[in-house]
Amino acid sequence: MQFIILFIQVFARSIVFLLFLHVLLSLFMSGDKPLRIGVARIVNPILEPIRRFIKPLNGIDFSPVVAILVVNLIEWLLIRLLAGFV
Repeated sequence: MQFIILFIQVFARSIVFLLFLHVLLSLFMSGDKPLRIGVARIVNPILEPIRRFIKPLNGIDFSPVVAILVVNLIEWLLIRLLAGFV
């Protein structure tokens, strides 16, 4: 059971890291660079459903912030659920 909890934690932290990296790369790197394109391909399926509900406000996209909160919430719920079985 500990292995599953550890896997969930590592997976969630990896997603949060990629979301944060996506935000940083969008600030400092042009959109045609391979690194930015690769990260965007991984992150966009997570961000697109959120972007349908939360539109950019004054040119600022808040979907990565919401995605990080959702990933953390799902991680917390899964760990609590699995810890209840131990």
